[in-house]
Amino acid sequence: MAVKPMAAGTAAALTVLLSGGAGGAPAAPPADPPRPLPSGAESPARIGERVGVTTEAHVSGDAFSGVRVTSPAFAAEAELRMDGDLLVAVATVSCTAEPGSYEVRFAPPRGNENASDIDRLWGSVRVAPADAAERAECDRQVARRQPESQEERYPPGTVWPASPWDVRTVQAGGQLKAEDGLAMGGDGGVELSSPGFTRPVVMRGDKHVSATVRIRCDARPGLYTVLWNEDGKPARVWARYRVTAAAPGCQDPPEAVLQVGQKAPWLLGGGAALAVVGAAGYALFRRLSR
Repeated sequence: MAVKPMAAGTAAALTVLLSGGAGGAPAAPPADPPRPLPSGAESPARIGERVGVTTEAHVSGDAFSGVRVTSPAFAAEAELRMDGDLLVAVATVSCTAEPGSYEVRFAPPRGNENASDIDRLWGSVRVAPADAAERAECDRQVARRQPESQEERYPPGTVWPASPWDVRTVQAGGQLKAEDGLAMGGDGGVELSSPGFTRPVVMRGDKHVSATVRIRCDARPGLYTVLWNEDGKPARVWARYRVTAAAPGCQDPPEAVLQVGQKAPWLLGGGAALAVVGAAGYALFRRLSR
């Protein structure tokens, strides 16, 4: 299956969350740790407060990465994310929540909302009364708060990426091994591309396809996306990785030079391109005249 390379402009546009430059808005103060919400319990909470659900990974069939944690008391749904050997979700109690007790439940992941096998009561929160001044202050504080991180941290030895938000850290100039053991792509049928790569790579293998990707020495520190490009299908974000600064003297391998900064002869200016063509023609003429 042929793989179509993605346009460089589109790839560059999909770099996300790179470290910001100076002069931005002042950073919000760090948030307090979320209030623990144990299984089977009712926990008191105030409007605007963050509450956390934590459960062991690989124990329950209805608790895995991406499972939604919902409640009428929450400003928005949360999602279980891997943190080592634990699954953690953090939600904010809505500033408009009225006093009372509210169930907290597990629900199917986004995109699979119709699955009926995940509908589990986890516990409940009891929201305390609040007056108008408290609600106004709640709105101000929540608006300043940074969004909850979606990044996940998997146990050592786990193949990358275990999920699209399985963010591994790699130094510019270093390498990562990308693997897919779910038979989502066949040998040679998928190309991985990213603005941080020295060049796109093709996944190879039988039932388990993989590829080694190299990070450019001049890649800026920050968070990058990896696109899964499969012929006949739209490109999709498949993985993410975080780049740290390159070591002094870092150099990309010779085969990556073209990807980093040089242009191919057919992309040179008109005069240079004509010179290349002219030299080739002259050499051919010399051979034929002998």
